[in-house]
Amino acid sequence: MKRNKLKNGLILTVITAFTLFLVFSCEKNQEEDWIISSDKCVFVDHHVNTNGELIEGNYQGGLNIDFPTYNFNQTSKILKGEFDFEINKSLKIIYGNGKSLSGVVGAGAATVLYGGYDIPYAKGKFEIKQIDFDGTVHIQYNDSLIVLKNNEEWVNVTSEIDTQDFGEGIAKANIITTDKIVNYGIIEKSKIEIE
Repeated sequence: MKRNKLKNGLILTVITAFTLFLVFSCEKNQEEDWIISSDKCVFVDHHVNTNGELIEGNYQGGLNIDFPTYNFNQTSKILKGEFDFEINKSLKIIYGNGKSLSGVVGAGAATVLYGGYDIPYAKGKFEIKQIDFDGTVHIQYNDSLIVLKNNEEWVNVTSEIDTQDFGEGIAKANIITTDKIVNYGIIEKSKIEIE
């Protein structure tokens, strides 16, 4: 009987010690997960361009969009734009999202900036799952896991033939979609200019 109590006590002690180890390890990892200085953040830009190349006929496209809200200078690392979020010590990620049209499908661009204070950060089908100490980002986008170091980009180009028939003859265009994600890496918050 004494032996069973001793055995049970030993097992309970080991389980308690292991549980405490896990709790303190998790707390330590959460603190260490974000080791980029609070005066800096990471800037990731996602842009989808749709371009239409006329093949034949009178293709009806022609949408015009014109709402670009930011500009990033890669040389000076200055980000200028409209910010609907607070630039503070807690800001970890700035996510730029935009679309543009060109060719026979239309013209112009529409862009917007979002601020992320927690990692992982998700916007629709785009999720930043992890950011490393050097600014490398781990992104889940659609069904792909994408890892981008500073100043690396991921590009996916697709094309399809679109056919229109409005009773005045057939019109065809090659629609080329360029989906691009760029990790501009770590930027200084002091180089963010609000317009």
